[in-house]
Amino acid sequence: MPEFSGPMLRRRELGSALRRIRDERGMTIAEVTAAMQQRYGSSFSVAKLSRMETARRAVIPRDVHDLCAIYEVSDEERERLVEMAVEAHKGELSLRNNQVRDYLWFATLEKIASGIREYTAIFIPGLLQTPEYARAVENLQVTAPAYYSSHIDPGSILKHADDRVTMRLDRQEILTQDDPVHLHAVIDEGAIRRRLADPEIMKGQLNHLVELSKSPNIRIQIMPFEAGLYPGAETTNWSILDFPDGEGQPPRTVYLEAATGVQITERDVDVSRMTNAFEALAQMALNPSASRDLIIAVLAMAR
Repeated sequence: MPEFSGPMLRRRELGSALRRIRDERGMTIAEVTAAMQQRYGSSFSVAKLSRMETARRAVIPRDVHDLCAIYEVSDEERERLVEMAVEAHKGELSLRNNQVRDYLWFATLEKIASGIREYTAIFIPGLLQTPEYARAVENLQVTAPAYYSSHIDPGSILKHADDRVTMRLDRQEILTQDDPVHLHAVIDEGAIRRRLADPEIMKGQLNHLVELSKSPNIRIQIMPFEAGLYPGAETTNWSILDFPDGEGQPPRTVYLEAATGVQITERDVDVSRMTNAFEALAQMALNPSASRDLIIAVLAMAR
């Protein structure tokens, strides 16, 4: 994770800089694209530049050099931006698998998010898991997630369960850092009642949830069985990441995870749909106090 986080954050910084410069020049993405095609005869496209600016695609240093010529930036600024592109490109060279990139891109975005809204139906959210519970999840041998594929570079992803647990626990630091991320989790009741081979692991996890629910930056709501069917449950695990103003990134990003892989989207229509779904979930779920009481009740029955 640390080896990938740096290049990905650098790519995001570069995208923000390119967007800022284009805005300062008063040019639209279409105008820049036309200028690139006319001057260099390239296959540069509107979609390519758009995804470069939002850090959603790899950035080729040559493209950055050519864009700098279009924007007529200073030699010093051009060298700085090209160097950023080189550093960002390093992360791409070791991660050929799109699912791997998307998962680690999500983990990187978590670090700079101001808030996270997450819904889970089967497992306790990763950011709220105990080491024992996380290890039990990672040791499942049913279907390995796409981002653990054996078809990628051996050094590009942590393949052993203990290493993946460590990576997951490292992600949790965003909840206790000096300026902690605000996490709002809606968890289906089935997740807190689900049995594990070792009952003590679930007891420890439920106790952990009770303690975390007292943190000012963590809001936990349980969706009770009595709520019946509800919107947004078609995908059993998804998150909405909110970003601070002025980050040069869309204000929200949606991350969805399924057995077939992961998906990250910033399309307004998708983000709006999932945001509305989460708001509906929060209205239907038990409030934080009642949710804590339910967790305590389930914990008592487990003893």
